[in-house]
Amino acid sequence: MTAKERVKAAIEHREPDLVPVGEWIIDYEPASLVLGRQSYLRGKAGLAHALWEGRRDELVDSIKRDLVELTRRLDLDMVCVDLTWPRGYHPDPPERVDEDTWRDAHGNVFRYSDLTRDLMVLTEGEQSWEPPRPPRWSNGEFQPDASELDIIEYVMAELGETHFLFTGMGDARLPIYGAQFVERELMRLAEDPDGLAAERMASYREHAKRIPFFARLGFDAIIVGDDYGFNTGPFMSPEMFRRVYFPALQHLCEAAHQHGMYLICHSCGNLRLLLPLLIEAGIDVYQAIQPEEDIVSLKRDFGKDLCLWGGVSSHDLVTGDPETVRRQVHHAISACAPGGGFILGSSHSIGVRTPLSNIIAFLEAAGRHPQPAGAHTSHG
Repeated sequence: MTAKERVKAAIEHREPDLVPVGEWIIDYEPASLVLGRQSYLRGKAGLAHALWEGRRDELVDSIKRDLVELTRRLDLDMVCVDLTWPRGYHPDPPERVDEDTWRDAHGNVFRYSDLTRDLMVLTEGEQSWEPPRPPRWSNGEFQPDASELDIIEYVMAELGETHFLFTGMGDARLPIYGAQFVERELMRLAEDPDGLAAERMASYREHAKRIPFFARLGFDAIIVGDDYGFNTGPFMSPEMFRRVYFPALQHLCEAAHQHGMYLICHSCGNLRLLLPLLIEAGIDVYQAIQPEEDIVSLKRDFGKDLCLWGGVSSHDLVTGDPETVRRQVHHAISACAPGGGFILGSSHSIGVRTPLSNIIAFLEAAGRHPQPAGAHTSHG
């Protein structure tokens, strides 16, 4: 089987020759360790500073090569590839306030987190920190600038025939993150659920209109990421989920299936109570399965209707030792692989501070043959 055939077999509940292995996200630190050189894949704060310095073309050339080489060196079956920044993308650099803080001309304040290596939004200004973009639509069809396909076209040419390719379909932006939207969303959920449902449907309808473009490029699946909960359960009751989020998600699933694509649903949090609704909406793969959800019991209770993607704790990949990682891999495969419907991966992503020894243990325990180039001191 090719890697692409292996993943498709698992999604369709057929047993492949090997358990498919994949990651949605691999941060720059572990990527740099595997590649033996500095990488800007999921480059976080270092990537934001490079974009502020006007290095878009250099970054795109580096990222597209690194993405393909990393996939091959780790012997992965699937890879996520998205639109990149258009040629000429050069957001205005902010003013440095202190060692860890920056402020842009619109009043947005960003602070560096050494724990995650991210730039986080401390204060939101009057306007976005993103520069304006040219029109993206023509006669109702999504038409990004040709330069935004620079990474996609390279990866498609190198891996499109052999590997399972999926995309989030979103625009490339500065890697700056914030949590303020969570509070706003939860307040809307409590105070105006029908208004929120209408906004969500409008957003997903617009998102669904992009699907034909990515289907023509040859993608196998799309991934949609919405966090519906925290460790102890979902943010809302199943009844409220059906009222507010279900119609939009079902619309997106139907649009993906109409164009021959699978839909992967990423969501952080313990969503056991919502899984029947996610299945009813039509998702094909459920990713970001945290240890609190117990992937083995999810396989028992929902495995006939859903492909589960996970099995290894992202936290333990960072803090544990190789033997801990191997035990989790063997446990997940033995319990979840029979009958198909299982893709091995981390419980979220392979994040910063993950040691190379744990990555190698993870893949070798799955019967793969990783070939890292060697250790590397990553950038910050």
